[in-house]
Amino acid sequence: MKYLLALDPGSDKCGYAVVRYDLSLVEKGVVYLAELHRALVRLCVKPLPDVIVLGSGTAANAVSDLIKDLDLGIPVRVGEERNSTREARDRYFRDHPPTGFWRLVPLGLQIPPVPVDDYAALIIAERYIVQNRLIGDNEPQRHRDTEDTKV
Repeated sequence: MKYLLALDPGSDKCGYAVVRYDLSLVEKGVVYLAELHRALVRLCVKPLPDVIVLGSGTAANAVSDLIKDLDLGIPVRVGEERNSTREARDRYFRDHPPTGFWRLVPLGLQIPPVPVDDYAALIIAERYIVQNRLIGDNEPQRHRDTEDTKV
């Protein structure tokens, strides 16, 4: 099954999500930028992801340079990141509804107890798959933007 790796780079952390083209989640997590190179080497093994989708946020240039330095042989594309943090927070609370007293506090006034950068990366991946009509696609050459994108 074909899949992609999505990254949501921040100022000190980076969320990642490995997502199949049928929108099923394989793995997600958050790593510090200093440890991102190890995570990329671990995640980019055979079979390689078809593409790395990089959110265009805070540290996108630094992460793009890191990917180039690692010479993974995987094309890098820029993914739509607008409102992904807000949507990630909403999805976190949908997956982990508040309990006890916190059920009474409106979600808009709550802050997730953990970073949600991994949820943001998942949203970036889902947007990329849907926008490029890759759902269920098993052929990597169907990507709409065939040229590597500079961040």
